[in-house]
Order: sequence, then structure tokens, then C-alpha cells
Amino acid sequence: MSPVRRVRPAVTLAVCVALATTGCAALGSASATSALTAKAPIPAAAARHGAGGANTAQVVAAANAFLATLSDEQKDTVLYDFDDAAKKTGWSNFPTPVVERNGLKLGDLTDEQEAAALKVMEAALSKKGYEELVEIRKADDYLASLPDTGGPGGGTPPTSPTATATGTPTAAPTGRPPGGGGGANFGSEWYYISFFGLPSRTGEFTLQYGGHHAAYNLTYAGRNVSISPTLTAVEPMEFNWEDLYYAPLEDKRTATVGAVQALTADQLAAAEIDGSFDDLYLGPGHDGPFPARPEGVLVGSLSRKQQAKVTTMLKAWVDDLDEKAAARLLAKYVSEYDKTYIGWSGGTTLDNDQTYVRLDGPSAWVEFSNQPGASTDGIHQHTIFRDETADYGWE
Repeated sequence: MSPVRRVRPAVTLAVCVALATTGCAALGSASATSALTAKAPIPAAAARHGAGGANTAQVVAAANAFLATLSDEQKDTVLYDFDDAAKKTGWSNFPTPVVERNGLKLGDLTDEQEAAALKVMEAALSKKGYEELVEIRKADDYLASLPDTGGPGGGTPPTSPTATATGTPTAAPTGRPPGGGGGANFGSEWYYISFFGLPSRTGEFTLQYGGHHAAYNLTYAGRNVSISPTLTAVEPMEFNWEDLYYAPLEDKRTATVGAVQALTADQLAAAEIDGSFDDLYLGPGHDGPFPARPEGVLVGSLSRKQQAKVTTMLKAWVDDLDEKAAARLLAKYVSEYDKTYIGWSGGTTLDNDQTYVRLDGPSAWVEFSNQPGASTDGIHQHTIFRDETADYGWE
């Protein structure tokens, strides 16, 4: 069932104001704009937690250019109230028919509209981050080319966390539908874009973009930006598609394994997390609470070389964001190493389908989960990045 959209009646007029320089003759009737609502102010919490440096003006310009290509009906579909509950339910690692996404499907757009939508993501992400998004979508195209054995398009949505024999909650049972192979419900056309709150240089809004194996929730408040939560995943780890070689998430898996394998034998023993994990603990559908007691070893107690490995791991996620904002956020997270823990469960190697690694700080939360292939015989990887102080913005 598609999420209920609660678009403010003032949206169309506000878009007209934002797009005054590009023309707005066809954006809507007077009746649709009779109840203009003031822009949402930047919350005080954003000033406390935001690191600044966001290229908000460039993202807003790209968003406005995209909105200018849309019909009134399409605008009604892509624009939501900032606090619409659909924001938290319209993203997943399941194929779209299993969990409906918010906004407009890229496969339903014209070439001009799709190009404009991708320009929004290109503005919001770094060069590295955008290239990774392109490669993740290529992986879905690869899966779509495989013989359909009936699995990926069906299945059931994620369930509540289960408990192991130790009483420690795990993630949803598998995080993937039963079966295997490819099918028509995979592919780069099954990605969606939406905005919660009107894109604004001064107000607060969220850019949500995602499909099967990528989900970005980018919240802007003036010069502050949060990338929490961001899901990136891939299956398989490596593949050839249209005569080109791809290895999405290569930096994330290499840096993660490098950080945990840099620990000594005693540190590894101390860093083992109780219980087992067959998927993400705080993935789609599980927004918290964050564990009250961090597990693992304190990053602040590690040597400089070991801390540098942890920083490289963090950068693999944070550096997906535009460069200036990423640098400021990374500095904030590194400054919290005296309260940040790194831990593991199941294994510490890339060829182990039980390997699970977690970084848990006062702000930064990273999970890396290996699991058996759902559509192929290779390793299937899910990752999540959250900021505990700025999940879906600054709550």
C-alpha cells in the first residue's frame, strides 16, 4: 500500500516563488495556492549539532531545476510535508514492489526529467559518492539481467528484530525475500526521488532518494546537513556489465575490514559483540532505539595507527557527502573517539558471510553486514550510516 501523502496546499505557490527566475506560468491555479504557509524555521537543535559547510544553495538550485520540469500532478507526488510519517517508511533494501517508495519513479520520467533528478543527487553527493550511487544502480541492472527464479519480486517486508540465545536482539531474519535470480522488479529504473519540505536555502527539508540497494535521507537546515540514515548495499560485490567491471562499496568493505583487522588478538577478543547478526541491527524499519550500552573496544584507547584505520573506515561513508560538509562532519566524529567503540560479530573477513562490524559513537553509527547471496552465489552486503544526534534531521 502506498504511503499517504500530505502535501501542503501552499507548495505550488512556494515553488513559483523559488523558481521566479525560470518562469512559473504552468505551475498551478490560484485555488491551489490560496493558503500560503511560511517556510519552516531552522530548528535550534540544528545549530547545536550541525557541523556546517553544506552546499545547500547548489542542492536547492538543482532541486528547483528538477521541479521546473514536472507537471502539477508530478509535483503533488514528489513533494511531502517535512514531518510526513512516510519519510521513515518509504525506504528499504527490499525491491520496490515489496516496500513502496516515496515520490516519483525514475523509470516513469522523461529523459530530461530523469537527468534533472540525477543532477540533484550529483549536487548533494561528492564525486566519489555519486559514482558509488551509479555503480549500485548498475548492480541492480545486472541483477535484472539474471534469470528470474521467482524470488526477488515477492517475499515479505522486514519483521521486528528477533533475539538470539544470548537475548541480544538481531536484525530482521534475513533482510531479503526468498528465492533468487533476477527479475523485472530489479533495475536502475526502480529508484525514486522525493522532497519532505520545500527545498530552501534557509528552511529545513529532506531529500530522499532510493531504490533496492541505496537509500539516502539528506536533511538540510541552512548550512547544516545530515546524511542520516543512509543505506548502501550491493550484490554481488564484483561483476561485469556491458563490458565494464564494477565493484561497488569497495572502499567501504576494504576500510571496514582494515579497521577491525588492525586490532590485536586481545583487542579483537574484547571487541566481540554478544549475539549474532544476519543483517543490520538498525536498518530499514528499525530506527531505534540505539543500544544504551556500546559494545566493542574504545577507539580512543587504540594506537594512532589503529585510530587512523578507524578514521579511514568512517571516511568511506562520510565522504559520500559533498566535500566541505563531509570534512566538518568527519572532524566532529573523530573528536568523539574517547566515547566511540568498534566491535564485530561472526567474522572479520570479506569472504565470511557472517562478518558483521559496528562503529558506535555519541554521533556516528556505522554497520557493515555480510550475508549469503540472495540473487547470486556471492556475498551480499548491507551497510548503514546514522548520526545519533541527527537522524532524519535534528530531532
